[in-house]
Amino acid sequence: MDRLSVSFFGCACFAACASQPPSSQPPQQAQLAQAIAAPDRATPPEPLSPAAREILKGRMASHARDMGDLVSAIMVLDYARIAQRADGIASDVNLSRPITGDATELNSALPEKFFARQDQLRAGARSLAAAARALDPYRVADEYGRLSQGCVRCHADFRPGNP
Repeated sequence: MDRLSVSFFGCACFAACASQPPSSQPPQQAQLAQAIAAPDRATPPEPLSPAAREILKGRMASHARDMGDLVSAIMVLDYARIAQRADGIASDVNLSRPITGDATELNSALPEKFFARQDQLRAGARSLAAAARALDPYRVADEYGRLSQGCVRCHADFRPGNP
C-alpha cells in the first residue's frame, strides 16, 4: 500500500469511530436534555393573581425542599428514600379544583392549567415511586426526568419574570 492509501484508510477509520455515539453515554441523556431545555412557548407566562400567589407561596417552599430531598436520594440511588419522597410529593399535591365558580373558593383564583400540571406532577411522582420500588436505576432516571420536566414547564407557565 502506498502512503496515500494508508492515509485514506486511517482517515476513514477515524471518521467511522467519531460518528459512533459514546458507549458510556447514559440512556436517559435525551430526557435530561429535554428536561433542562427551554420549553416551547407560543405564549408568555400566565399571570397569577396576588390571591393565587399567596395560595402557592408556602406550598412552593415546601415543594422545593421535597424536590431537593428527592434529588439527593436519587443521586445515591437510595431506593427506599426515593420512594418515600416521591410518595410524599404525590400526596402533598392536593389543591382541589373549585367546585363552583364562586369567588369565595380560594382555589378559584388558580387557572385550570395549574390543576392539569398538578395532576401531571402527582402521576409522575407515583411513577417515580414505583420505579424506585422496582429497584430499577434506569427507570428511576427516566421517571425523574419526566417529573422534573413537568416542574420546569409549570414554572415556565406561571412564574413571574420568565420571558
